[in-house]
Formats: sequence, C-alpha cells, structure tokens
Amino acid sequence: MTQPVHVVAVTQSDPFFTGRFFEAFLAEAGRGPVRLLEIVVLRNFNESRLALLQRLWRFYGSADLTRLLARYAVTRLFERFGSPRSVEALAARASVPVRPLVTINDEGYLRTLRSRQVDVLLSVSAPEIFRQVALAAAPLVLNVHNGRLPQYRGMMPTFWALLNGEGEVTITVHSMAAKLDAGDVFAEFPVPIGPTDTAFDVSARAKAVAGREVARLLARLGTPDWPTPRALTMSDQRYYKFPAAADTARLRALGRRML
Repeated sequence: MTQPVHVVAVTQSDPFFTGRFFEAFLAEAGRGPVRLLEIVVLRNFNESRLALLQRLWRFYGSADLTRLLARYAVTRLFERFGSPRSVEALAARASVPVRPLVTINDEGYLRTLRSRQVDVLLSVSAPEIFRQVALAAAPLVLNVHNGRLPQYRGMMPTFWALLNGEGEVTITVHSMAAKLDAGDVFAEFPVPIGPTDTAFDVSARAKAVAGREVARLLARLGTPDWPTPRALTMSDQRYYKFPAAADTARLRALGRRML
C-alpha cells in the first residue's frame, strides 16, 4: 500500500500563474497519495504592493498593464460567484490551510515541519532565497523551475525562452541548494510554444502542466519508480534577471504579444 506523501508548498499568490499550478496540482493529487498539508504564501516578489505595481508597469507597459488589471478584476468577480482562481480560494475549496509568512527562513515555523512529518518542502515561484535552515527543514526540498537548467537559471525563464525563439519551455524539478537553480535534477517536462502564443499564454500553460506533472512525480516518492537525480553540468549555464522594458520591446518587435 502506497504511503501518503506529505507536502508543504511555498509560493506567492496570483490568480494567473501560481493559481494555475495549484488548480492542476490539487486535482491530480486528489487521485493519489500526495497530501498537501499547507500552502505558505509569501509577499509577491518580496516587495510592497506599490513596488510590485511599478515592476509590472515596467514589464507590461501602460496599455497591457491596464488589460492585466482588467483580467484580475474579472477573476475576482468569478471568485465571488464560486469559481476560485487565486491560490487562497483554490486552497479553501480543497480544505488546505494557507499560512502567510514574512519569510520562509523562520526557524520557529520550519521546526514544525518535522513534527508534522513533512516529506517535501516544495517551492513554487517562491520569491525568496531559501537559507540553510530551510534547505534542511525536510527530507526533500524541491523547486519547480519553468526553464531548462542550467541554460535558463534565474527569473522569468518562460519569457526568455520565448524571446530566444525556443520551440518549447522545460519545467525542471530539482533539489534546492545554496546556489540558485543549481541543485540535482529529478525530472523535466517539456511544454511546447505555439506560433501565436503570448508571453502570458506560455507562462500560464507551463504552470498548469507543472502542477499536474509535479503531483504525479511526488506520488512516486518512496517507490521503485522514484527517479535517480542527476547533477547539473554548469559549463553552459546562463542566469537571467527580471526582464527590463527594453526586453519586452524586443519581444514585441519579433511579433509576439505580452498578453
């Protein structure tokens, strides 16, 4: 009989991307032994709302940011009528507790993971560096990275893959290490990029595929089907920062849209 796999996820909340991940993850986890005990929600990009709005304005520009905010308003309306989209609303529907934290490196909180027999501490777009205390808080501390490693280390890998003309993005599930996006790889899942896909489309689809496939992967933990991790070869690594306005302009010049 398959033993339950106890998971605590660490994320930031939005209805477009991390919401897509948890919608797919919870649907798939309900079919197997994976038990999501709790979702830790950190502040988006670990910055104030004003700073977040300024970041999004630089990334999308005024017109697309207005469209994005309109989409956000629609998702909130859907939630009012019983169609959850945000991480918190999806968790509530599945009876999964949500815990807002200032930092995942809270030693008092991390000590509770052992007493709850957490098997996996799972980072899903967590906006903070996991320090050593967090890296040692559970038997497995994994990150879900929506980019091929080590070629797409860093931030917004789906955007950079689109800008670089890739035909697909790669979801990488890897152990977390002191060096960012450099731990051993457990699994990779390709997600094709369509000829008319926007940057938003690619990110949203990658998150939905990641949610489903990560739940399926974790269901294999403790069985002979659990994959043997492989170390990354860092010789061809590349680290990307958050895109600047000039980068989004280059993407649009290629005929791609942001939204």
